[in-house]
Amino acid sequence: MFAYLLWCVNRIILLTFHYKPDMRYKWLWFCLLFLCVSFEETVAQEANAEVIKYTTTCVVEKDKLTQTDFVTIQVNNRAGDEYAEIEIPYSKNERVSDIAAWIETPDGTRVRELKKSEMVDKSAISDISLFEDNYKKCFQLKHNSYPYIVTYTYKTTIKNFIELADWKPVLHHDIPTRSAKLKVILPKGYAFNKFVHRIPDCRIDSSGVSVVLECNASYDRQIQKELFSQPADEYPSIIVAPLNFQYGVEGSTKDWASFGNWQYRLIQGLDVLPDEEKATVTALINGITDKREIVKTLYHYLQDHTRYINVTIGIGGYKPYPASYVAQNKYGDCKALTNYMKALLSYVGIASCYTLVYADEQPRNLVREYSGSQFNHAVLAVPLGKDTIWLDNTSKTNPFGYMGVFTQNREALLIDKDQSRPVRIPAMTKEECRVAYKIQFDCNASGNANTWVNISFRGEDFEQFNGLHASYTEDEKDRWVRDYMPFNNYEVVNWELLKHDRDSTNIDLQAKLNLYKFLKPLGNELYFSLYPVRMPFFTVPAARKLPMAMPYPFFHSDSLIYSFPKGYEVKTIQHAVSLTSRFGTYTLSMKIVDGKLLVVKQMVLFAGNYSLEQYAQFYAFIQSVKEKDRQNIIITPIDK
Repeated sequence: MFAYLLWCVNRIILLTFHYKPDMRYKWLWFCLLFLCVSFEETVAQEANAEVIKYTTTCVVEKDKLTQTDFVTIQVNNRAGDEYAEIEIPYSKNERVSDIAAWIETPDGTRVRELKKSEMVDKSAISDISLFEDNYKKCFQLKHNSYPYIVTYTYKTTIKNFIELADWKPVLHHDIPTRSAKLKVILPKGYAFNKFVHRIPDCRIDSSGVSVVLECNASYDRQIQKELFSQPADEYPSIIVAPLNFQYGVEGSTKDWASFGNWQYRLIQGLDVLPDEEKATVTALINGITDKREIVKTLYHYLQDHTRYINVTIGIGGYKPYPASYVAQNKYGDCKALTNYMKALLSYVGIASCYTLVYADEQPRNLVREYSGSQFNHAVLAVPLGKDTIWLDNTSKTNPFGYMGVFTQNREALLIDKDQSRPVRIPAMTKEECRVAYKIQFDCNASGNANTWVNISFRGEDFEQFNGLHASYTEDEKDRWVRDYMPFNNYEVVNWELLKHDRDSTNIDLQAKLNLYKFLKPLGNELYFSLYPVRMPFFTVPAARKLPMAMPYPFFHSDSLIYSFPKGYEVKTIQHAVSLTSRFGTYTLSMKIVDGKLLVVKQMVLFAGNYSLEQYAQFYAFIQSVKEKDRQNIIITPIDK
């Protein structure tokens, strides 16, 4: 309970500091924040639950991999009961057996054991899946006296594998692991590769009848995801993989070319189109000679006639369904749709490369020392002369050649016979992320303002509103837009979303609003606050625990026009402001034109990785921007 109350106090401090930065109270906020940080170690010791022991033993014998897991969790209070709800994954390729579990008290008294009837089998099928081989065995062992200890163990037998272990001493990111051990037992002479990250106690013993790799670790930090953070990079981990493996076809983790050749052979022969599909493609491109236009035409055809549905059965996690399957059924997962698009282009004589990437809101660093599976998504690279067109084939709404924030600016594995290699998907430029606001405020004598808003979205905001525009009902759009408006005390008169054509990389939101009590009295004068630059909420450095990685630029520009009630004029305007740092830039200018106040502002934050020390400097820049951006404009009666 103490930890929860302290967390609440910390949140209140941060929000108050952000929205009401009154100098009279800053000393109090910083004192309270210091207390929060000072008590962090005490809070960490009061975790709702903790992993006392976590051991994983992997044994390779006669081309079969068995993995035995043994987990002991101590539940410290009622809030920790959720960690006594256990899920054990399995599939047709990964059979689970020898499940046992029990509850005991801290003194070792066994309270009760899990009964077979208490286990429930559930499908792990996701909402976007049609078929999956993934399942889970679920049970819960809870007790009414705290603390209590839950122990469970199980064995997984794996028939086909390209990794022996992908292990970290972390079962739950928000509770500590006191002791963890990985043991990998291999036959003599078994060739393998390994990548060890932040595990100092890792050794190999080859003196016995087998080769034993053993790693010991613990992890007492409780990591919470933060804005623009990569928590996975903070965890200790180890990857162990066979040098040579058999998974569908023979493969190797010797280097990227070898691993890529395995994927290349896995998709061989899957690009054959039915005759009916060939005829359709021929008719589609009839008369088109420019290769780029041909690629665009076929990409639009893919978007208009297929949909994304995950299909993960057999070795479907790596091998796509044939192009003929997609042509007939009009659906597929990222692998199948990418292979299908590749087949369409191949039929018309345009070469392309199946490419693997890890798609997520934060790019994941590619471990160059380990040439193996580090990907969760497939896209297509289409080289045309000195240019390469990148196609994400799962989206029905993406503009042609558009790689969104989940796939831009990261390393990927381009699959090319005997020449597979890591490549970098291009990063979004500043202009490709620009969000431009043009707002006109027509203030009247009652203090209200008729307001016209025009917002041009690019980058991440474009993707959100593009999806909204294409996939939501009118009522859903209306609720979304009305809640989005960046004002208080307003009424939306009307709004419209405009996209110029299907391949536009921007979408416009136009709206008319009535703002109430926009002008506030100040004696015989009136004042209002300038519309502020919108930016993400960055926590104070003392509360930040992880380095920051901004995967793409942040670029907002505002053009603001204020007209005033008859008989009033602006009292004073600020001189132009220009701030420049290694983290970004900010400019502000004002001028009076025909009695109206024109304000132009631009805020740019550069993409980049910043340490915690650099984050403090970054935050200082953000605060300096806010100080310059926070302006009250006074309008005064015109002397007659």
